[in-house]
Amino acid sequence: MFWAETSEELPPTQQRRLSQRIKVREHSFSLPPALIRERVGSGTPLEGAPTRTVFLKLPSVHGRPLPSPELNHDWEVDLEQRSSLMAWAVSGLWLPLNKAFGVLANLPVENLADGYVLGQDTRYWRTVTNLVMEVLAEQKFLPVLVEVDERHNTYHARWQPVLDGPRDGQRLAQLAGAMPPICRAEAELMETPGSEATRIAPRELLESFLNTMTDSLARSWGAAKARQIQPNSDDLLERWLFALFQEDARVNASPAQLEALESSLRAWRRNLEAAGTRTFRIAFRLEAPEVQPADPNEPAWDLQYMLQSRDDPSLLLSADDVWRTGSSALVQLGRRFEQPQEKLLAGLGYTARVFPPILSSLQARQPVGVKLDTKTAYAFLRDAAPLLEQAGFGLLAPPWWNQRDARLGVSLHLKPGKSSQRVAAGKLGLDTLVRFEWKLSLGDTTLTREEFEALAALKLPLVQVRGQWVQLDSEQVEAAIHFWEKQRQTGEMSLVEAAQLALGGKSSAEGLEVDDVSAEGWVDDWLEQLQDQEALSELNQPASLNGELRPYQRYGFSWLAFFRRFGLGAVLADDMGLGKTIQALSLLTYEKDSLGKLPGPVLLVCPTSVVTNWERETRRFTPGLKVQVHQGPERLRNSEFKHAAQEADLVVTSYALLRMDAELMQSLHWYGVILDEAQNIKNPAAKQTQAARKLEANFRFALTGTPVENRLSELWSIMQFLNPGFLGGQETFRREFAVPIERFGDPDATERLRRLVSPFILRRLKSDPRVIQDLPDKIEMKDYCSLTEEQATLYEAVVKDTLKKVEESDGIQRRGQVLTMLMQLKQ
Repeated sequence: MFWAETSEELPPTQQRRLSQRIKVREHSFSLPPALIRERVGSGTPLEGAPTRTVFLKLPSVHGRPLPSPELNHDWEVDLEQRSSLMAWAVSGLWLPLNKAFGVLANLPVENLADGYVLGQDTRYWRTVTNLVMEVLAEQKFLPVLVEVDERHNTYHARWQPVLDGPRDGQRLAQLAGAMPPICRAEAELMETPGSEATRIAPRELLESFLNTMTDSLARSWGAAKARQIQPNSDDLLERWLFALFQEDARVNASPAQLEALESSLRAWRRNLEAAGTRTFRIAFRLEAPEVQPADPNEPAWDLQYMLQSRDDPSLLLSADDVWRTGSSALVQLGRRFEQPQEKLLAGLGYTARVFPPILSSLQARQPVGVKLDTKTAYAFLRDAAPLLEQAGFGLLAPPWWNQRDARLGVSLHLKPGKSSQRVAAGKLGLDTLVRFEWKLSLGDTTLTREEFEALAALKLPLVQVRGQWVQLDSEQVEAAIHFWEKQRQTGEMSLVEAAQLALGGKSSAEGLEVDDVSAEGWVDDWLEQLQDQEALSELNQPASLNGELRPYQRYGFSWLAFFRRFGLGAVLADDMGLGKTIQALSLLTYEKDSLGKLPGPVLLVCPTSVVTNWERETRRFTPGLKVQVHQGPERLRNSEFKHAAQEADLVVTSYALLRMDAELMQSLHWYGVILDEAQNIKNPAAKQTQAARKLEANFRFALTGTPVENRLSELWSIMQFLNPGFLGGQETFRREFAVPIERFGDPDATERLRRLVSPFILRRLKSDPRVIQDLPDKIEMKDYCSLTEEQATLYEAVVKDTLKKVEESDGIQRRGQVLTMLMQLKQ
C-alpha cells in the first residue's frame, strides 16, 4: 500500500471503531488517497488503484503521531519529547505485487517533484526491488513446492529466489540491518486483554518481500506461455508446473503424493545447494609457496578446504575445526553451522566433478585440502574457480591473482636527440627526431631482456619475480617476443609518434599495453606543458602592441607562442568576441620585436567579408607589421606578388583566392600560415582544403569558434592541416574514432580522442570564470533610424494591412503573414 503524509494542517481526526473494545483514530497527517492519485499518481498504476486502510503503530506524543523524519523541519518537532507507540488508521492506494513493482522500480533516485519527498520506507523498498530485478535478470530463481500448513494437506507451487552469490549473504545482512522501523510498523490489533502482537524480524520480512515479489513477477511474466500447457489431470508433475503460472498456486493431490513430489524436488535441488546452507558455504583458499620450487612438477601449492559465513565472509572455519567438532552443529561467534561435516563432504564430492584433483583428497577419512603443482594451481584459478564461485562456493585467491597491473607491458623513455641546436633556434616540428628506449615491465617490476627470456624459458603460467608471484599469460609472452623482434630497444622516433604515445593515442605497441611514457631534457618540458596548460609560462605583452591585452588574451598569445616554438599546429577556439584576431597579431608582433624582423612572411587566409577587417585591425593594433592584401581583380600576380610578399610581414587573402591562386601561394615558403574561420576547411575533399594543406610553412594555426560543427571528420580535416598524420589517415580515424563515437557513443574512444586533441585546442567561453572577470561591463546603445515622410507612410501602410490579416488567420498561415511583413519592411 502506498500512502502519503503532508505538512499541511488537516481537519481534526476521527475515530474508527473496530469493535466494542478497540477504537483507532485516523492519522493526523495522512493525505487522502484521492489527493495522492491527483498529485503523483497520474500516468502510473496508482491512478486507478483502489483504497485500503491499514493500522500502523507509530511514535506518538500527546495523543498525536509524530511526523515522518522528512517532515520534522516543517512541523518544528521537539525531538527530545518522550514518545510512545500508538496505533493509527492510515488510508492509501493498494496495488497487487506486479503493479507495485512497476511503481517502485520506476521511482526517481531523488524525489518525485518539487514539494514531494520519498519516505524512508519507500526508498528502502525501492532498493530491495532493485535486488529483485537483479534476481530476475540473471534468472537466479527456481520452482519449488512449499507446504503451507502443518497438516501436510496444502502445498503451493512457487518461484523462489536463489541468493547464493559471493556477496549475496553479506548484502542481505546489510539490507536487513538497514531496514527503517516504519517498514515493520503494521499493527495486529488484539482484543484479548494482556495479549501482545508479535513484530516480524527484519530478516524475515526482507526474505518474505523477496520471495513474494519474485514469485508474483515470475508467475505473471510466464502466464502467457502457461496458456499453451494443458495439464494431464493424472500427472502430478504437470499439475505442479501448471500451478507455477496461475494466480491460484495450489497443487491438489493426496498428502502422500505431495510429500513424495516435494522430496523428489528437494533431491533435484541438492546439487544446486552443494555449496552450503543459508548461513554458511564451503570455501577454498589457495596458498602459494614462499619460494618458487626448482621442480615445476613439485606439489608446493596448498588448496585448503573451509567453511565461510555467508553474512560475514571474514568468519572462516578450517576443515580441521570441522572434523574436531563432536556434535551435529558447530557454533562460532554466534553463528550456527548445522551438519558441517556432512555438508563439507557433500560439497567436496560435487566440486571434485568440476576440479578432479580434489577427488584424490577424498580418499582420506577427514580431508582438509590437496597439494597442487604450479600448472594445476593455475588451472584451478583460471578454470575451476570461476565455475565454483558461480555455483555459490567461496574462493580466497592469492591477492596478486587477476590484478590488472600484474601483466606484461612496456614503458617508453624519451630524451633529446641530435636536434638540440634546432630546439634553441625554435626550428622544431612533428618530424623532429627524439631518442627513445623501450623497457619491458611485469606489473611494477622492470625487466631486462635477459630476465624476460629466462622467465619465458620456464614456460610456466605462474612465476615468481623478485619474490612476488605474478601471472605470465602465454599470449602476452608471445606478444613480448614479437615486440622484441619488431622493435629496436633504442633508437629515434619522430615527435608525432612520441606525442601520440604520451597522450594515449596509441595505447599499445605490437600487442603490449604502453604502461608509462617518461622523458628528460627539453622533451620532458615540452610534454609537461603540452599536457598541462597550467604549467605554461606567460609572456609579457609585446612592447609595440598598440593596446592593452586582457589577462586571458595574454595567456592565449603565450599559448600560441609555445606551439610556434616547437613548430606545432594548434587551434585557438575562443568564443566569438573574445579577441582571436588580436591574440594572433600579438604573436606576430612579439616575434618581430624579439627577432628584429620576421624570418619570412605569414599568410593569413580568411573569408572574403573580413579581409578588410584584418587589414584595419593590423594597422590599428600592430602598426609595426607591414601588411599586404591579396584581393580583388587588381591584385598582384607572379613575380610581383612574390616580391611584395617577401617584403611584407603579413599577407592577407581569402579562401576563394587561396583556391584560385593555389599554385602561386604554394610557390612560396611561408614563415607561418593562419586560417581564420578555419571551419572553411572542414571538408577534407574540398579544393580549398587541399590547397591549404599543400602550403609550406614553419608553423600553422587555425582560428575558429566551431572546430566541430556536425561530424568528427571536420576535426580530422583541421588537425590534418595543422599536424599532418597526428590523428592517422582519414580511414584509420574513421575506424578508430568517428564510427565508435558517432554511431555507438563509445566512451573509451571518446576519452582517447579527447586526450589526443585537447592539448592542441584552446577553448574559452564568455561565461568562463577566468574570462568573464576580465570583460568590460556590457554597454547598450539605442540607435534610432530616421524615416522620410514617404518611407513612414509606406511603413505604416504595411503594418496596418498585415496586422489586419494576422488577426484573421491562425497557425502556420499567421506565422507566414508576420514573416512576409518583416521582409517587406526590410525592403
